[in-house]
Amino acid sequence: MANAQRTVLRRASAQHGLISYDQAVGLGLPEDSLRRWLRAGRVERVAPRVYRVAGAPETWEQHLTAAVLTTGGVASHRAAARVWQLGDYDHIEVTIRGNGRRIKHGIIHRTQDLADGHVTKRARLPVTTPMRTLVDLGAVESERHVADALERALITRICSVVAVERALDDVARRGRAGAGVIRNVLNERALGQARPDGLLEARMARILREGAMPSPHFQFEVRVNGRLIARVDFAYPDIRLAIEVDGFEVHGTPSAFQKDLERQNRLTAAGWTVLRFTWLDVVRRPEWVVSQIAAVLRDRRCA
Repeated sequence: MANAQRTVLRRASAQHGLISYDQAVGLGLPEDSLRRWLRAGRVERVAPRVYRVAGAPETWEQHLTAAVLTTGGVASHRAAARVWQLGDYDHIEVTIRGNGRRIKHGIIHRTQDLADGHVTKRARLPVTTPMRTLVDLGAVESERHVADALERALITRICSVVAVERALDDVARRGRAGAGVIRNVLNERALGQARPDGLLEARMARILREGAMPSPHFQFEVRVNGRLIARVDFAYPDIRLAIEVDGFEVHGTPSAFQKDLERQNRLTAAGWTVLRFTWLDVVRRPEWVVSQIAAVLRDRRCA
């Protein structure tokens, strides 16, 4: 008995203080013991057949886990996007196959095409894979938000463009919610199959494309007499124009700043013009960024 109780409490600790009736009984805890815990206040019912250990703090993760345990479903859509760190959402969303129990707070999506290969676990929580999450996210978020989520997934290497395309192929059908959005994002992705170092590079590529700029080379290696002197974010090699975007996650330390200056000096000595833009520039005034690049392109090509 004591061993079963300890096992149940360990499982609850790994599930943000929650345990379901089926889990507790399956781990060897007698039904009457669970009822005694409930009467004594050691646990409290938070949903049908789902209990929280007394003293466990309420968190978003706990509410999501309760929804999963109640419905027997998997975390999905915006909830899964937060689990995979693809967006800062507060939504409680689960997907179930067919019918299931309702939840008071949160959204239930019902589907018949949630294959086993589209489900995994993260910190013991059943959740849609990053690829399936990106497909589903298009059903509830705008194309721009889905595009940013895709770039975050690529930056952290939890999936590839090819893997997302395969997930889309698995579920794509005419009229399926979300499929059209992620398909557009993949088709319009300015960086193609390339993986950016940061989200800012993807946004820069997007505004260059939307501004009808000539397509630059991405992550271009500048060499002098066969020796690599710099790799630049974007480049127009024919006129020796380099474009750098300074996101804090890549350029925000003193050592990184020092390396950036040394690299820029090498480029300048080799006859290159370097344009640098910050996150504020790219996100808040993209039209100004495009106009600056267009002016240099025009002047250098005229010269």
